[in-house]
Amino acid sequence: MRLWHKAVIPLLILAVASGCYLAFSKPETKSATNNQAQNTTAFEDAPTAQEDSSPETPDVVISKEDLHKSDVPLPDVKKEDLEKAKKTVHELHMYFESGFVYEAENWIEKYSDPNSPGWVFWEKTGTIEIPGYTEKVYNEKDGNWYIQRLEEVKAAFADKTAFTDDITKAEELISEAVKNHDIKNLWYAHQVLHDLDYWVLNYPIQYPKGTAAPPDWKGVETYFGVTKTLKGFYQTALEGYIYDEQTGRYINKITGVWYVVKDGYKVIPPEEYIDRAKVETIDGINITDRPNDVWKLKEIREITIKSGDTLVDIINPYFMNEHFRMNYEWYAKQVLKLNNITDPHYIKAGDTLKIPIYIDKGAKVN
Repeated sequence: MRLWHKAVIPLLILAVASGCYLAFSKPETKSATNNQAQNTTAFEDAPTAQEDSSPETPDVVISKEDLHKSDVPLPDVKKEDLEKAKKTVHELHMYFESGFVYEAENWIEKYSDPNSPGWVFWEKTGTIEIPGYTEKVYNEKDGNWYIQRLEEVKAAFADKTAFTDDITKAEELISEAVKNHDIKNLWYAHQVLHDLDYWVLNYPIQYPKGTAAPPDWKGVETYFGVTKTLKGFYQTALEGYIYDEQTGRYINKITGVWYVVKDGYKVIPPEEYIDRAKVETIDGINITDRPNDVWKLKEIREITIKSGDTLVDIINPYFMNEHFRMNYEWYAKQVLKLNNITDPHYIKAGDTLKIPIYIDKGAKVN
């Protein structure tokens, strides 16, 4: 399973240089049809380095075999309202799932960059044409369209506090994602819709244990555990962890790695150092970035820029391989500062680039 920390690395050196907000860090995915930036290379005379993005869907999942053992507490409402909710939430969930799962949509690549012109599709409906990005197309669904559909569901469940709170949470996450161009909030909204669809409204109620769900229902066995409706219903420690009442932590009995539940998410918080050697044992938990002040400069390496290199291509392997749980925006700023780079679009073949290598102060050095 891929970990949250490995999930998405937006390559936003330009945004860093201009002081823009970096949405979230981590890697992989193949290019989508409408990629927001063409990657230019360093030439012998007047080279440039343009940002590109290549991430993948973050897997923050909790797959449990016993999710079918009890009846999910479906809200007690009129049958027609319940059927409408089941249909609407499933439809919206499928839109989000196709965006994150299917390569043709590839929301991660399209929207990891908060400056991507693609965000206009979340901001307005109607005919949209963006030269160099997309031909003239008609957009039927913006962020408000999703929110309005959820409002229709919420209206029928007015006296069901936990369920309406979950719907409101999805609305707020979509609204914040559109407002701040933040792909991470779109992913969180997907988690809420996923749990409401598969574990509250449709499955396993509609497709009980032993009955196959439709083949297009990807991840139907996955439970994120982020809804109030199901709070406490499936809240058990991950396998191999025990709950410590005094600290509120779930502690791994072998590695000692611990997590807490925050806003419905299982999280290893920034203050907790974990040994890189133990990372592969951590499944189903959000792994947050460490605070910037825990990083101590270990060494500076020097490389010679070659023709065809981009700044992103050069520094990314060092970031990924050497700096587990480091904030990408912070690291990019250190590279720019160390090399006195004011315009990251321009690097020159033959020049020397200094690469800072840091060590986490929490690491025990032998």
